[in-house]
Amino acid sequence: MSKQTRSGTRVDPLIGRLVGDYRLDALMATGGMARIYRGEDTRLGRTAAIKVLAHDDANDDDTLTKRFQREARELAKLEHPNIITIYQYGELEGLYFLAMKLIKGRDLAQEFKRLKGDGQAMEVKRVVRILMQVAFALDYAHANGVIHRDVKPSNILITDDDTAILTDFGLVMQSSTQTTLGTAFGTPRYIAPEQATASHKAMAQSDIYSLGVVLYELLTGEPPFTGDSPMEIALSHISDPPPPPRSKNPKIPVAVEQEILKALEKDPENRHRTAVEFITAVQHGYGIDTLDLPTITTISTRPQNLPIKPVVGKAAAKPKPASTTGQKSGWRKYVIAAVLAIIIVAAAGFILSSNPPAPVDGVPVVLYYSDSSFTFYNASDNNLNVQKGDFVRGVAGTNDDYSGDRVPGDTIESKKCFRIILQGDQTKAPPECGTTTPKREQLSNALRLFWRQESEDGNVTKSFEVRYNGNVIARCNTIARGGNDECRINWPKPK
Repeated sequence: MSKQTRSGTRVDPLIGRLVGDYRLDALMATGGMARIYRGEDTRLGRTAAIKVLAHDDANDDDTLTKRFQREARELAKLEHPNIITIYQYGELEGLYFLAMKLIKGRDLAQEFKRLKGDGQAMEVKRVVRILMQVAFALDYAHANGVIHRDVKPSNILITDDDTAILTDFGLVMQSSTQTTLGTAFGTPRYIAPEQATASHKAMAQSDIYSLGVVLYELLTGEPPFTGDSPMEIALSHISDPPPPPRSKNPKIPVAVEQEILKALEKDPENRHRTAVEFITAVQHGYGIDTLDLPTITTISTRPQNLPIKPVVGKAAAKPKPASTTGQKSGWRKYVIAAVLAIIIVAAAGFILSSNPPAPVDGVPVVLYYSDSSFTFYNASDNNLNVQKGDFVRGVAGTNDDYSGDRVPGDTIESKKCFRIILQGDQTKAPPECGTTTPKREQLSNALRLFWRQESEDGNVTKSFEVRYNGNVIARCNTIARGGNDECRINWPKPK
């Protein structure tokens, strides 16, 4: 992919090239099947990491091309604060690319190497805090039918505040429908036994096994298995029992060692059911009360009116040249501007009033919602029974509905909150909720959040209804991915 100049230095021909909306500015990293460039969105001025499938590889191996396209589709489907955000993907003149959020920081492998080079070990609470975030991401992906299949330190990015971002889903597999596209993809040092024998055997517990290897390495300073060749390491995962972690680090509590060995069981059925269950058990084994997880904003940098969709075949159209009609059309510009101003003012009034005022008869309730959390704040002086309440998007009776009888005790106390959050969401509750943690329920499917515009059937719904005892008491705007809103309503007075 590079050519040589007269001075002998190699010049990357992709530097300065436009792929989709992104101009490639600098090569950041190479490895595996792709190269990573730093690029800039020429329309929005946003910097991004652009993953490009090596051109020669794309021509020589159609399997790599399919894997790359599949990575883009699966990433675009996943929406989680601990999973890398995808901006755009596509194919342009035989060049496959994936534009992702550029994470300022380093990967976990680099941090581990840095500490080890200084003769230090990563502090245990920090290890658990980082891997708990990875566990949130994995469980969310698994709930959506996606297996990562390459969980390892270099695929875990960490920011300056230790927010963990799981990346490189280049080896993912749709668990319910797809079969393997080749041999046992994965990294031998972290690969699960069943995955080492055949890729189509990978499952959620395969990722948990790999997470167990990562934890083993962070706590002991080395992975459970090493060897002179990838095959030798893979065979050890298949047949050899892992050395007990305490044999390498006696400071590891017995309870933690048991959980690590459970995660590294050869039989997937003997491992933990979920990644969060595994890391939570480790947290308790160390006696860690709280992890002080970093606060993550759910406001996306992606504009709401720019859907994620592939760019295929040809470059974006060039902008049309400016009009040259001169001053003859000047008066028209003023007329058009005046009309536009009237339209904008009218539109603004519509937007500001699009969540209608609540009916007079009732007590005040405020609904705060972002793309991954919904908060019901009881602003009244009364405890509210919400058993007869329903939140309905579209047709009533679907999986999108949320019934008030799911609230513990059917009651939201005065000046208190109840929250519905997307699994893995770590945003703080609104300050009105007080200092105590509100009651909450976690959901795993972003497309079933009733306050969101997007749904599983692909339809876009602009509002949801708030019902009480079957009657509509308010309608509120739904929001697109990356959005947020609030809706003030009156709830029927307690009798």
